[in-house]
Amino acid sequence: MNKRGEGTSAGNVAALIALIALFMIVYLLLLPEADRNELLGISEEDVARDVAGVGNVLLSEFIGKVDPSEKAKRKVHEIANVNLFTKEESGLITLSENIKISRGFFGSKDQDIFFKMDNPGDVLKAELYLVVDSGSGDLIIEINGNEFYRNEVKQGQIRIDIPLGYLASENSLRLSVAGFGSKLYSLREIKLRKEEEVKNRVARRTFSVEASEKAGMKSAIMRYSVFCSTEESQALRILLNDNIIYGDVPFCNLKEDTIELGAELFRAGVNSLDFETEGDYLIEGATIKTFSGDEELPEYFFTLNADDFRRVRRGLNDVVASFEFSLKDDRKNFVLEINGEEINVDTTDDTEFIVISDLVEEENLIRIDGKNNFEILEFKVVLE
Repeated sequence: MNKRGEGTSAGNVAALIALIALFMIVYLLLLPEADRNELLGISEEDVARDVAGVGNVLLSEFIGKVDPSEKAKRKVHEIANVNLFTKEESGLITLSENIKISRGFFGSKDQDIFFKMDNPGDVLKAELYLVVDSGSGDLIIEINGNEFYRNEVKQGQIRIDIPLGYLASENSLRLSVAGFGSKLYSLREIKLRKEEEVKNRVARRTFSVEASEKAGMKSAIMRYSVFCSTEESQALRILLNDNIIYGDVPFCNLKEDTIELGAELFRAGVNSLDFETEGDYLIEGATIKTFSGDEELPEYFFTLNADDFRRVRRGLNDVVASFEFSLKDDRKNFVLEINGEEINVDTTDDTEFIVISDLVEEENLIRIDGKNNFEILEFKVVLE
């Protein structure tokens, strides 16, 4: 009886272990590939090395010698972010407190209050708030010589609209009393509330170009990204040294936009970059890269069809760049530029594998910018 019980118990344990193992296998299969590889200790280089020799070859080039002295020299100027907007703001300020105005048989005591206002043309609404402790007769209020209120207020709080056309940069507010006999007003406080349009429609950024850079400059390219919170219909203008280089309604929230620039647009010394719009735009990640020298960097192109691109974006496929170097070269130091994004490579290995899935588009441009002398026997881009 004991032996039969022990056998049943061992069978239950074996079944439980098998069930746990099955659960772990299913769990691993359901994980995203990147998380699964991390859990199993598989690096991106391991993945790239495994797939570089298989799959669909998108690009294959025998490049040969890489010599920095024979290529164009580049310099990157980083441009600070630009925020262009138009928005409404309101504010309440105290103009005066505890004042008395009066009128009698032998004279009157008026009250003059002076205040300044920045950009009165941008004010959308202006109101006076008065707290009257006591009053008799007609209370008269003028601004810059224009009467806009006349009424008797015994006590309480009143709100009065100020005609916008009466406002100026420097304003004089006069309070007086009218009526027969002795009249008196006691005012606890006078406040001004205004709603205005706050604008930042023009912004300038500057950068310096050395005389030697300008002398050898052949061309340049500007890269930037535009973001907006709502759908915009207002044009954005970009000017380089007062020359319009862009003027259109931009596509918001895209990865990057580029503008090719001629060397004649630049000057030695300080250069200005102006941004203008009536809309709301945030310009980020702007750079201007200048090229000089006798030879441009070689360019390589490859494409992904729509289905393959979607699969790469969803993480179902990888795009891998692979390099095979000459055995005689010890160090290979270069920048791999993919659609304007740069990857720095510095290796002593005879082969190099780089996963570039996050950088590819349907149409792709690659440049290789060598920093020392070496030889690339074969360069491939493979869709796994």
